[in-house]
Parts: sequence; structure tokens; C-alpha cells
Amino acid sequence: MSTEFKVRRAPWLGFVAGACLAGLSAQVAHAQSPMTAPIGIVIPIPISDPKPDSSPAANPAPKPLPKVKSLHKAVPTAEYSSLPSNDRITDPASTGSLPDAGNLGSRTLSGFASLVAKGTITLRESAPTNCLPGDLREVVADVASKFGPVSVESTHRSSSRNWRAGGARHSLHLSCRAMDFRVRARARGVLAYLRARPEVGGLKIYRNGIIHIDNGERRSW
Repeated sequence: MSTEFKVRRAPWLGFVAGACLAGLSAQVAHAQSPMTAPIGIVIPIPISDPKPDSSPAANPAPKPLPKVKSLHKAVPTAEYSSLPSNDRITDPASTGSLPDAGNLGSRTLSGFASLVAKGTITLRESAPTNCLPGDLREVVADVASKFGPVSVESTHRSSSRNWRAGGARHSLHLSCRAMDFRVRARARGVLAYLRARPEVGGLKIYRNGIIHIDNGERRSW
């Protein structure tokens, strides 16, 4: 390499070295500075205030309860109309037959109906009892009270049913004047008790323990 070329090359190398050192110094200064200016064009953007929180408070104050009106004011006053005057208040012609206060609640079912309601006397669905003479119902009620529970097996029968049951041609079952029943306890003395009752006409006990009574003529077979 010639001396002239070295001389021309020296200024250019110095320029390059200086530029490099200047660039390094700028980078070091930028890294050490906590706040650096933005490079390029900065356009400011306005930021509006956030909308207020519309959600309700966590613990809102309780609303006062409405006032309750007095019950005495809510109850309407009693009103009466079409009542007879005081001089006719006890006249049956104006008020009808008024019940006697001393007898209220004292009415009870008859003996037979009362025992049916209690279950002491049981009835088959095919054995109506409303058509029976009252004296026969009361006899059975007395038997149930004296000897224990009774089950009524047969009362009124149609002609075909009476024929299937082997009843007599002119059986009093056809006119609902006879009753077949069973005393569950099979207590002794039932037949003797029935013979002593004047309401009983026909009396018979079958092998299966069923007792027949009717209000016909006094007889046994």
C-alpha cells in the first residue's frame, strides 16, 4: 500500500469511528433515562371521565313498612233485616219452630244406627235395612249390645235371589220383614233371649250359625 493512499484513508476512518461512538453514546443515554421522549409525531387523545357506577349500594337502607290499619276499623258493622218485632220474636207463626236451647246437641242416633256407625253392627251391601220394621232393628241392636258384634247377612230379597238362596215360596224376606244375622262371639243364650222378645215371630238358627228372625207368626222350624 502506498503512502498516499494511507494519508487519504485516515480522515475517512476517523469519521466512521466518530459516528459509531456517537451512536453508542446515544443508545446508552436512552437506556439510562427513565423518561424518554417519544420518537415521531405524537397525537394527544382526550380521555373522558368514566360513567358513575349505576349499581345499587351493597346494603341499601330498608324501606319503612306500611302502616297496618286497625282490625277494628276493617270489620264491618253487623246489619240485620227482616226480623220480627220483639213481641213476635217467639211466635212460631213468624219465626218457625225455634229449637229449645236446652236440647241442642242432645240428639243421638237410634240404637241400631248408632251401633252401625260405631262398627258394632256390620251390614252387607246386598242387605238393606231401611225397609226393615223398626222393632226388628231394635232387637238386633239389643243383641249386639248384650252379646257382642253382629253382622247382618240378608234382609230383603228379590224372587230370583230368594229362590237361589233356597228360601220359602212366601218368605218374609220378599217383603223385607225378615233378617238373617250372625253373632260373631257365638255367645250362649242368644236364642233364649230372642224367644223372650215379643217382637220376634219366626226364629231359626242354621248350621252355619246364621240366625233368622222375622215379625210373622210365632213359629220355629
